Amino acid sequence: MAEDLESCHVELPSSSGEKDSLAQQTSAELRGVLNLVSGSISAPSSLSDSDEGGSTHYSMPSREYIASKEFVLLYFSAGWCPPCRVLSPVLSKWAKKNKDEVGVVFVSHDRSEAEMMSFVKDKHFAFMPFRDKTFATLNQILSVSMLPTVVVVSRETGRVVTHWGRSAVEKNPDGCVEEWRQGRSGVSWLSFCTIS
Repeated sequence: MAEDLESCHVELPSSSGEKDSLAQQTSAELRGVLNLVSGSISAPSSLSDSDEGGSTHYSMPSREYIASKEFVLLYFSAGWCPPCRVLSPVLSKWAKKNKDEVGVVFVSHDRSEAEMMSFVKDKHFAFMPFRDKTFATLNQILSVSMLPTVVVVSRETGRVVTHWGRSAVEKNPDGCVEEWRQGRSGVSWLSFCTIS
């Protein structure tokens, strides 16, 4: 199964216009992205298990949710995407384990709001409203071209730590957060040479 995760992704159609290079992005612009995200997400009130009725509640103020995390993982995904369906439970379990340091924000590429809500249900992710004004901005600024993509952003500096969040969580789940603290991607090229 790990081999499936490594080799599969879904290419997104290119958008018209120039894509900004991450190298040209200032931390102020990326802090602005976090402000956009925190101003529009719905965050889980708790990253513990669902209540007795099986429902997950989304009532915690989103700015507080983002402000309480060291890293924000922007998870570009969709329920129709087979590798996303494989990654999501792995990422959700990992997010629950690392809830004090990391917050995952689901950025949906689903075809409808109902599909998005069905896919994100019972996952330990905050989520942005379906296709709100921030959606296109995030995709353009972060140059997202395939699903699933996990972009790790430092909440303190607003800088992108890595676009390799997916691989870091899969290949180095116990060490990636510490690597991110040191400004590294969380995964080494050597880890791609080993079969899990």
